[in-house]
Amino acid sequence: MKKKNLAASGLAVVLAAGLGLGFHHVSADDNVPTDTKVDLNQAIDNASKKQAGTVTSIELDSHNGKAYYEIDVNDDNNEYDLHVNADDGTVDSRKDNDDDDDNNQAPQPKVDIKTAAETALAQEKGAALTEINLDEDDGKLEYDVELRNGKEEIEVTVDAETGEVTYTERETDDDQDDDGDDD
Repeated sequence: MKKKNLAASGLAVVLAAGLGLGFHHVSADDNVPTDTKVDLNQAIDNASKKQAGTVTSIELDSHNGKAYYEIDVNDDNNEYDLHVNADDGTVDSRKDNDDDDDNNQAPQPKVDIKTAAETALAQEKGAALTEINLDEDDGKLEYDVELRNGKEEIEVTVDAETGEVTYTERETDDDQDDDGDDD
């Protein structure tokens, strides 16, 4: 059941990013800690040791108060969902049996996901990465990066071929309360 929710969430992110209309947001209500013992690079390294392939998505999430990185790895034949414990780095993996994917061919970006994350973080000093996804938009590979700096959410797009930042948008949590909520 959880996979269906993740698949729906992932599809929403891909559709929103692909259409250029926006991105999935991690709100303050999600209570996802950004000061974890295991950093992004360690999580990627641990996941890569467990499963070879192209890392296509990373999200910092929490369940029952425990933070973890959800990492998607594609090996040209299958997609794998890996959870890396953000406190001790242990990895739990499982094959994604989602029949929605017609083509599991892994995209091959020139810039890897670590470099894209480092580029976005270097641009936004003091921010913490909460999610990064490799997407294709109008035939062009790009990383959609979500960062958080206090109450500010920052969306950064990094070109997966050149490594250049092509888009940045900032939104504060206060702005989200005004997004069409009628009281």
